[in-house]
Amino acid sequence: MLAYNKELLENGLLLTEAKRLFKMKFISKEQVNRVIQELPQLQTNTIFIRFGFFLLGLFLFSSITGFLVLFFANLFSSNYEVLIYFYAIIGVVGSEFFARKLFFKHGLDDAFVLSWQGMFCAAIGISFESSTLVFAVLFVVALLSCIRYVNTLSALLSGIGLVGFFFTLITELKVLSSMYLPFIGLTLAISIYAVYTKLNSNPNYFIYRNALLITKIFSLVLGYASINYMVVRELSESLMGIVVAKGNDIPLAYLFYGLTFIIPLVYIYFALLKKDRTVLTVGLLALGYSFFTIRFYYSLMPIETALLLGGILLFAITFFSIKKVQHKTSGITFQPDRDANSNIILNAQALIINSQISTKPFMDEGKMPFGGGGFSGGGAGESF
Repeated sequence: MLAYNKELLENGLLLTEAKRLFKMKFISKEQVNRVIQELPQLQTNTIFIRFGFFLLGLFLFSSITGFLVLFFANLFSSNYEVLIYFYAIIGVVGSEFFARKLFFKHGLDDAFVLSWQGMFCAAIGISFESSTLVFAVLFVVALLSCIRYVNTLSALLSGIGLVGFFFTLITELKVLSSMYLPFIGLTLAISIYAVYTKLNSNPNYFIYRNALLITKIFSLVLGYASINYMVVRELSESLMGIVVAKGNDIPLAYLFYGLTFIIPLVYIYFALLKKDRTVLTVGLLALGYSFFTIRFYYSLMPIETALLLGGILLFAITFFSIKKVQHKTSGITFQPDRDANSNIILNAQALIINSQISTKPFMDEGKMPFGGGGFSGGGAGESF
């Protein structure tokens, strides 16, 4: 099923790990160079170069499809979705071609892998005019692309397709009442996270670690967004036609008030317990958005006072947290990470210290006279 040699994919992961260990000063530069020389690698690029080749790949794909329009537009003028299917086939052929040439995370391969998925879903939408079917097809083709080409963005598209499929089942086909939509979303998030946990614990799927990381973040965000009060209220007004008058609220409002804050706190507690930085980041961002949600609908105090009190509270929490963990050497500590770039901190310290030192230019006032034809010979004076 894999389009690449699994050994070459594992070599790329080994090289990435070797570079990380070198950054943490566990191994030397010579050992990293030895890994590069002895292990055959796929053709990959850094993130910025990869983005440039991605744009180039999109331009190449659009050029090919535009060229074909000149010849086949008249043939398929009455059934032009066939031409779009043909474009999707070109994308598949291009993806296989770049895989055979060992292009992985190069940019060109990403452009063709994502383009054929978009073209195929667009053709399905034109042929059947069903958004539910489009999301179902997106889930399937993106999942297959993620498995075959180890494409990280395809994992994200697959998650979007899955959520969109259930969303349209409820909102368009009316399989269930729209009031169950938040709980369906939360159930999906828990299910996706359970699948992530199962696959992440299996070493055979280590080559998909980036795709699994995206899946993990997607499930966390989906779980919070499903029960966020702002999201639920806006969807209730747009889908169910509920008009929230002054003094009234949406059904089960207090439940969503509580979950809006409980879920981020659960994320943060779980992250501190498991020492998971990804969950901690999502939890902190979600907690911040929870305060914004309540502030958006209810003004308890002037914005200046809220910002001042929030700053004082944040400073107090940060100060006492640093005091608590600054001398710990394991678990949650205030010590810098081994893989952190400490040169930035050292340079900043040197800059601050130098800015506080008052220096004056040193002028050497020598006693030896210049000019006048004296001992220094600096020039002739008025006497012989």
